[in-house]
Order: sequence, then C-alpha cells, then structure tokens
Amino acid sequence: MTALIVGNGSDIDKSCIKNLNIDYVICADGGLEKVKNLGLVPDLILGDFDSVDKSVLEYYKSLNIETVAFPPEKDYTDMELAIDQAVEMGFRDIILAGATGTRLDHSVANMLLIEKYHKIDVNIQIIDNNNFIQIVKDTMTIPFRKNYYVSLIPLSESIEGLTLEGFKYPLNNVNVERGSTLCVSNEISEDAGVIRLKKGSALVFISKD
Repeated sequence: MTALIVGNGSDIDKSCIKNLNIDYVICADGGLEKVKNLGLVPDLILGDFDSVDKSVLEYYKSLNIETVAFPPEKDYTDMELAIDQAVEMGFRDIILAGATGTRLDHSVANMLLIEKYHKIDVNIQIIDNNNFIQIVKDTMTIPFRKNYYVSLIPLSESIEGLTLEGFKYPLNNVNVERGSTLCVSNEISEDAGVIRLKKGSALVFISKD
C-alpha cells in the first residue's frame, strides 16, 4: 500500500506519476492546487491552508473530501504532518511530490524526513521532474535510465564499505566521509547499477539536468 503526498513545491508533470501504483492521495496545503493537473482526486486534504487559493479549497470541500485543518502557528510543516497522518493510517511506503522547489529550507527539511522515518521502517521517496530521492542503508539496485546521473550523499558521519557495481566510476569497499563529493554525479553503465553499503546510510539522487 502506497500513499502519495502532494506538497506546495515545484509543479510536477503528470508523466512522473503515471507508472506509480498509488492507493491513497493526501494534499498538503498548497499541493491542492497541483493535484488537479496530475489527474488525481485527493482522499485527504491537510494543512493550515495559508498557501492555497480559498476558491480551490472550497471546491474540494464541496466534494466531501475529508479535511484536517491545523493552526498557522504550529511546530511542524504541513508535509511532516501529512506524513504522520499517512503513517498513522498504516502506510509504510510514501511518495512525496511537490516536496522540492525554490524554498531550499523546505526542500532540505523534506529530504531529511526520509532519514527520520526510515528509522521506524517507513520508506519515503521524493520525486520531481528531474529527481528521484531515497535512502540506502544496505543494498540498492537501480535500473539504467538514459541521461540520468546517480549521486550518494552520506547522512551518517561516514559510509563504510561502499561498493558500486555497474557504474561508470565503480568503487570497491570504500569509506566515504559525510561532506565528501566523491560520490556525486556518477552514471550507470550497464543494465543496472548496484549500491552496497556495510555501514551507514546515504541519500541517493537519481537526477537529470
């Protein structure tokens, strides 16, 4: 079971989600203005609604879609509240759209939510028109995508025993410190690339220009 959460970041193309198996759709505040362009009807609308046109909000309310309102002055972002809601409903696979954009503080915070929830066995992936972002702790296999790059950004103080197979720039049992750019902008050179880690965790970016 997979939940899609649509936030108020950059617009995304419908093609980004056309092959995804989505069981439940949550709109986090301004994401409500993006969901129609994706050809989706939300199952739940959530947020403080400070960044959504009131007429759009009223339209979706008229469809009797469940709505959960929060005060503008709150301790967590609408995106985190939406993830919490999905987790409480039992979802362990969550995709975030509209989670990146010009507000880099929100973008980075959303990326770090991937790590936070991974600790309680919730798998979160961020997608936008140019990127797929998720976490790796042990092993990951990535199918070849033409004109895409693969980068690893360590989350732990270091990632140990990193091995990259099927990549243009392979590695074998290498330790990489957090803050290093060693693993930025690699390319898959075979049908698939395999990432193996012995210790630590990293964000994996599958990106195109």
